[in-house]
Amino acid sequence: MEAGVTAAGLLRDRVTFQRLVPGDDGYGNTVSDWANMERAPGKPLTVWAEVRVTLGRERVAAGRIEASRTATIRIRASSEVASLTEADRVIAQGQVWNIRGIAPAGNDRELLELLVEGGVAT
Repeated sequence: MEAGVTAAGLLRDRVTFQRLVPGDDGYGNTVSDWANMERAPGKPLTVWAEVRVTLGRERVAAGRIEASRTATIRIRASSEVASLTEADRVIAQGQVWNIRGIAPAGNDRELLELLVEGGVAT
């Protein structure tokens, strides 16, 4: 079987990408909030993906234990996702995941592999 065919069969999860956008709080202060990236006006950038969650780990931060989890998310490479950066985040399996790394994958670089982390501050 071709790599692309195999990978396409594994893309069973729906994921939505978000980006931090500046706004105004109505009092002249600039604030930022997360908003869905859009493929067209009013249409969130949601794509098929393979989400592989790895075992969680714990770390001590500011004197308390934080539990974090990591996952690898594979998506098809396209012009719609070409602008993704580590400053963006993804909603997958009902959870928020911060993007920590992005790399091409597959024999013909037809996929993107995202290393993501959840359970931690952005």
